[in-house]
Amino acid sequence: MPRPKRMLLLGVSLAGASFLGWSIAASLKPHAAAQARRMGGDQAMNQLLDRSQQQGNLTPEARRKLVEQLLAQGRLEEAQTVLQPLRAEQPRSLGLALLMADLRRLNGDSDGALGDLRQLLLLHPVNVQVLQLLFLVERNNGRADQALQDLQNRFKGAQSGTRLELGLFLADVQRQRGNSKEATQIYRQLAQESPSDVRPWLALALLKRDEGNVEAVQALLQTARRVQTSEDEIGALIDRLAVNWGLNAARLQRPRKQQQSKAADKP
Repeated sequence: MPRPKRMLLLGVSLAGASFLGWSIAASLKPHAAAQARRMGGDQAMNQLLDRSQQQGNLTPEARRKLVEQLLAQGRLEEAQTVLQPLRAEQPRSLGLALLMADLRRLNGDSDGALGDLRQLLLLHPVNVQVLQLLFLVERNNGRADQALQDLQNRFKGAQSGTRLELGLFLADVQRQRGNSKEATQIYRQLAQESPSDVRPWLALALLKRDEGNVEAVQALLQTARRVQTSEDEIGALIDRLAVNWGLNAARLQRPRKQQQSKAADKP
């Protein structure tokens, strides 16, 4: 989980009718603020903000643009104020609701963020996006243990084969808390439940890399290669991981090539 207090969890996309997307590592990039300034955004943005505050008659498109510019410049309290009418106009938008809850958190309104998230949980009880933000709010409030227990209960109560995203998040929380054994068990369980998905194996390889177990990392990346569904895309990703982690990518390909060679030699 990201640690800086003023880091937005949401990856914000303003295309279409609402904010879209989610990234646990997303933050406001310095170049975004620079771009807003280069576009002459300050003066135009302040004019839009004045109109919003005085008249409240901005179009949804103009309001979305204003929110984007305010976020880019780190003016989070003003972004929350401008976002509120959009949130009211689109009460079923999960992306808007999450962004509002996150802005409440960043602006020091933990109770408001918790209220928003608990309402969302009534409609989306195992939605990982909601649970990610809820865990962060609870952790910041000193209730990380209770939040972890809630995640575990939701994971146990979810149907096998349908809880991959939730399980990956739970295991990542365990890993970040130093509970490698528990995280390993969850990753392996998810790999069994979703045998065609490469992510549990890659997550487990990351854990073993952090532990310094190079042989285990090599073996896990080889396993990931065997279960991949898109050879070009996922295979290239595995190769990049191997290079970034200081491994020999060619060794990962050798078992598969040897198998293909043996198959070709058979009459």
